[in-house]
Amino acid sequence: MKYVRLEPLIDPEDYLDKLGAVADALPPGAREFATDPGHYDFGSDRCVKDLTVEALGYDDDHDRIALEIVFGPNPWKHTERLTVRYRGVVDLSLQVGPKPLAGRRLGSVVLDEILPHEQGCRHEIALHAGSIVVVAADLTAVWSAPTP
Repeated sequence: MKYVRLEPLIDPEDYLDKLGAVADALPPGAREFATDPGHYDFGSDRCVKDLTVEALGYDDDHDRIALEIVFGPNPWKHTERLTVRYRGVVDLSLQVGPKPLAGRRLGSVVLDEILPHEQGCRHEIALHAGSIVVVAADLTAVWSAPTP
């Protein structure tokens, strides 16, 4: 992460300060998601912190790659799941770290950071046991009720 601090304490303030200056350079969907008031509010049920990766899938239509990541809710914090769909993916990195003590293999989301990129945007997601980085033309983020 370039601006979000993960250690010694999780702190998005430097990123939020920078976001004001770079938000206009983000594609529309990325800008809407990054600037959502609940995104970095740890008390909000729309904060990405503590979500877990439930599914990751892609579609390759020979011209463009689309990617979808479904994040499941933390039952003590979230009422909805988050689905992030990326279009025009040009780079994808998935790093798997040491296994967490409990829960899903990648652990839960620590925090994320979305920055402008010459191809559109760069979305970095820090997890307790890994990370995901996607560079794409744009993204859309949709909160929805979890399926039973």
